[in-house]
Amino acid sequence: MAEAPLVLLDALLVTDQPTGVGRAILELTRALAADRRGLRFAVLATHREQFAFLDGVPDWQVVDCPGARGGAARKALYTQTALPSLAKRLGAALIHSLQFVAPLAAAPPRVVTVHDLSYRLFPETVEPLRRRYYRVVVPASLRRAAAIVANSRATAADIATAFPFTRGRVAVTPFGTPSWVWDHDAAPPAGPDAPYLFVGTLEPRKNLPRLLAAYRGLLAREERLGAGRFPDLVLVGGRGWLDSPLRRPLEELRARGRLRLEGYCGPDRLWEWYATARALLFPSLYEGFGFPILEAMAAGLPVLTADRGAMREVAADAALRVDPLDVSALTDALARIHLDEQLRHQLRVSGRERARLWSWERTAAATVAVYRRTIAAAGAGGGEIHVAAP
Repeated sequence: MAEAPLVLLDALLVTDQPTGVGRAILELTRALAADRRGLRFAVLATHREQFAFLDGVPDWQVVDCPGARGGAARKALYTQTALPSLAKRLGAALIHSLQFVAPLAAAPPRVVTVHDLSYRLFPETVEPLRRRYYRVVVPASLRRAAAIVANSRATAADIATAFPFTRGRVAVTPFGTPSWVWDHDAAPPAGPDAPYLFVGTLEPRKNLPRLLAAYRGLLAREERLGAGRFPDLVLVGGRGWLDSPLRRPLEELRARGRLRLEGYCGPDRLWEWYATARALLFPSLYEGFGFPILEAMAAGLPVLTADRGAMREVAADAALRVDPLDVSALTDALARIHLDEQLRHQLRVSGRERARLWSWERTAAATVAVYRRTIAAAGAGGGEIHVAAP
């Protein structure tokens, strides 16, 4: 009896402190491994310990890739030089590149996940070197891909607009609510002294300069509104890139005793913040998906987010949505989500319901369907597959 086809999962972007893309890779891998799929899987990893949950799982192996350690440049070089030969040695029937970029050299059929197109749509928010690299390599990867998967309908629409040649090859496999949040019960409503919470890497796409300006405007209203003290602000997330414009406003608010920088938090500590905050503030300029929205909703925490793209798609009417470019509107929304008890109750209830709609099992099933079509097309002599338009 022939062995099941081997799917190679490029998980090289998963670090020892995984954030958005890294967490998505871990969640998809966990969901894929939760059921027998009639396939074999090999996970390429630079931090093997992150995949300890695969130990002993039939048909799964983790391949340590020390040559890809040491930063983005090393990972990029490894992807283009070592990965094709490794795939051949392992006998892979398919490579799923979970990091935007697939090997450009001859290799088994490739599936590429596109998490967002920030480098193209908001280039000023991406470091210059990475932006230049993506501008060359991402389009080339998409041209060579047998199939492309997008994490949301918003991202799929961005791909179709930016790269018309992908038409018919883009499948939407929407992400789910991070599984770890369901290990906790929803927290009771926080009191008026609980802080506002921001979760995310401190980088330009998160729109922090405008959020901080809106928050300063809110503090200016405290005495004029006669509504007592507004919540303090807590920023949870590691330092990112191009963050020099943040330094002065952050220090000013810290000096006033109104801001706390928490840094990177693992799931347990992050849940403590979700469970004790007044509201999540997540008015990004652009997101491919937006995990903090669903994490907060699962905790029963009211959410304020941007009324655009994937954030609108993920949150729908279960969040207070606002134009992220309008500082005055942001200030008004900050005040409203603190002062309007009925609104907070409504968002807590609808948010928790909304979070339950986003399932990683559904993501895994949709992804496996793409694998099967791709492998079947390759076996029939075809080079690519066609899926329904998003």
